[in-house]
Parts: sequence; structure tokens; C-alpha cells
Amino acid sequence: MYRPFPHDLPISKPGEELLFLREEKIRFMQDVLFFIDCELHNATKPILQEYGIGHAHHRLMQFVCHCSGASVSEICKLLGITKQSLNRVLRDVLELGYIEYRTNAEDRRKKSLYLTPQGEKIEEKLFQLQRKQFLRAFREAPNNTYIEGFQRILYGMLSIESKQLLELHSSQKSDKGKA
Repeated sequence: MYRPFPHDLPISKPGEELLFLREEKIRFMQDVLFFIDCELHNATKPILQEYGIGHAHHRLMQFVCHCSGASVSEICKLLGITKQSLNRVLRDVLELGYIEYRTNAEDRRKKSLYLTPQGEKIEEKLFQLQRKQFLRAFREAPNNTYIEGFQRILYGMLSIESKQLLELHSSQKSDKGKA
């Protein structure tokens, strides 16, 4: 049965079958994604333990790094969690001195999140570990076509909402880089 695809990506025309994508191949890719996630987490585990934080703290620090100056509401939206869910993790990194609140100069009621110098150092260490894994994989790809295809497939797996958040997040990063 044909279901319209809601994204602007090149796909098969209605009625065409993706015969090469049999269930066992999709299940294999699902398993690969699981192991990639485990390996990315395992690579960072020693540093997380060294600094007394977990993977949830790492994700928060990653997005505060990428969206420096974001509000708690904006970070919750990016991570797809409630303020209540974020509260414990945020409290931990605030107490440890890895993230700090800063008051908005134009509106003193608004508070923005920033990594502290120590938080920046930890986030950079964690990023460098995961970067090594990406670089190893990209070096094994015969050419950029494979890398671009991989990126398109991952992007294609995202919901419309996640794509919009990612695009907003990316445009905020590029705007801050120009400033």
C-alpha cells in the first residue's frame, strides 16, 4: 500500500517497490544503529565517570554548547523532554559548576544557559572521543557520495518536528558564528 512521504527527499514513485530493502536488511540496520549508540556512549563513559556525570548530563552539555545562551524551555524543546525531566540533570551540572545561568541584559527576568570554562573543557573531551569514531568511519567510506548518502538517510529518518528543531538549532549556531 502506498503512503505519501511527508518529506522533500527523492523517493520512489508510487507503486515502485524498494525490493533491495527487505525486512532482514532493515532489521540489520536497526541493530547497527543500536550498536553505534552503545559504542558512542561507551567511548565517553570513562570521562563521564571521571567528572561524576552520566549520559543525560552529556546530552545537556552538548546542546548547551551548541545553543549557548538558550533558555531552559528551548533546551527542553530541543531534547524533547519536560522541564521536570531536565531539572535533576540541570541541577547536578549547575552544582558541579559545568553550566551556569546568566541573566539576559535586555530582560532581567530571562535566564540563559552557558557552559562554564570547565564545562567547555569536558564537553570538548567528550566530543573528541566521538569525533574519532566518526572520522574512522568516514575514512573507510570510498568517497564523499557514501557520506552524503549516509547523512541523507539519517536525516530522512527524522520526524518533521525534529527536522525543524535541527534546522533551527543549526541556524542559531551559524548566526552565533557570524556575530
